[in-house]
Amino acid sequence: MQEDNKKKKLFVSGTETIKIFDNKLLESLTAANHILPFVIFIPVILYFLIETIYFIYIGLIEQSLWLIALFFTALLLWTLIEYLGHRFVFHYKARSKKIKKLLYIIHWAHHDYPNDPKRVVVSPIISIIAGVVLYTISYILLGRYYASPFFCFIVIFYMIYDWFHYASHHLDFKNKYYQKIKQHHLLHHYKDPDNGFGFITTIWDHILKTTFNK
Repeated sequence: MQEDNKKKKLFVSGTETIKIFDNKLLESLTAANHILPFVIFIPVILYFLIETIYFIYIGLIEQSLWLIALFFTALLLWTLIEYLGHRFVFHYKARSKKIKKLLYIIHWAHHDYPNDPKRVVVSPIISIIAGVVLYTISYILLGRYYASPFFCFIVIFYMIYDWFHYASHHLDFKNKYYQKIKQHHLLHHYKDPDNGFGFITTIWDHILKTTFNK
């Protein structure tokens, strides 16, 4: 009975850390303070927000109601990117040793040391490249004027994701929504890493059948 209780108990690790590279430059490129994404991307959000307001003011964005549609589309797209990236990229079952090492640097080190504050957020190199790709696609599909608010919303949701991810490992609040996503994420870490890939929402886990077995 005592062993069964131990299995059911959700383990939360301590604050152990890992150093992957002796080279300071390589280590700094693969590990990041959780504040760094906000330093990088809040100015990006402000730039595209100001640009959006300017486009509305001079009449280049004529249908302001479309911004609501872009907001919810960006939310839906971000949660899907978050899920698919986590499931099929970060948890890719690689055979190549080089790819395994790369995935370890990007994600699996976080699983081995989940409360290491330097491994909670994605390396800025990856997020910046992903941001450039997403903006380019947005620009091609929506044009410059509507790409600005759409990309702004995407980056906002990314910042929300980063903050909640950090908070789920290092902070605690009584808010029911926060407790729900924290519990979901910690189950992914400490009970079943092959399920529970969503974070801001669990909707894709339900749709794509990667919820936790009871």
